[in-house]
Amino acid sequence: MPPDFELEELEHELANFYDPDEFHREVVYHDVHSPESVSREEARNADKRAIETFGIPSILLMENAAVAVVNEIKDYAVLAIVCSPGSNGGDGLAIARHLCILGKDVRVYIVGDPRNGSEDFKTNLKIMSKLAPEVLNTINDENFEDFESALRGCETCIDAIFGTGLNRPVEGMHKRVIEAMNSLATHIVSVDIPSGLDCDTGEPLGVCVRATKTVTFHRMKKGLDVSPQYGGDVTVTYIGIPN
Repeated sequence: MPPDFELEELEHELANFYDPDEFHREVVYHDVHSPESVSREEARNADKRAIETFGIPSILLMENAAVAVVNEIKDYAVLAIVCSPGSNGGDGLAIARHLCILGKDVRVYIVGDPRNGSEDFKTNLKIMSKLAPEVLNTINDENFEDFESALRGCETCIDAIFGTGLNRPVEGMHKRVIEAMNSLATHIVSVDIPSGLDCDTGEPLGVCVRATKTVTFHRMKKGLDVSPQYGGDVTVTYIGIPN
């Protein structure tokens, strides 16, 4: 086996090493009365039941999630929010709206084509396009240095790229963005789960955000329990999903 390959494998193992005697995190439950950890499917079914059985609009759950995150980060003044065009990114855009209304210095960076976004993502993007179009940016090769500068300059970076549904390796620009976040941002808050973390196994799917804190919704996620070194401190918060 070539020495370079052995070194690469060792570096990968060290990067993912977790020593429970060395890592300590704080877990706080806000109006959530069960410490139960749920899987990807269980989280999806809880959302589906709230929407289809009880008739709770998905965008209302998104709004509740956004407010829950804002309550955790409202003391920061300068924030960079990184989104993709899915439901997690819709949370990020709703978070950005509230922060702009509160007078915070906000920059939003979208990785991926906004035209391919979910309906709730598009709704929040349309609102932001009217409220504060100057803060919106789509990440590409040409403006990547600007994105890196924003990561260095922000007090906290909000990770709203991938949620619990991710089950494939992170590649391309998404991988590059997460690597930049990990190396340049001094404080990261993940929305629901660190982007790139497998919700069930706690394994990084190629690359994974290393969050300082995670605000997760309704229930703790299994992956956060298995690999707490990626999620950091965790707040488990109520967003209106029936038990």
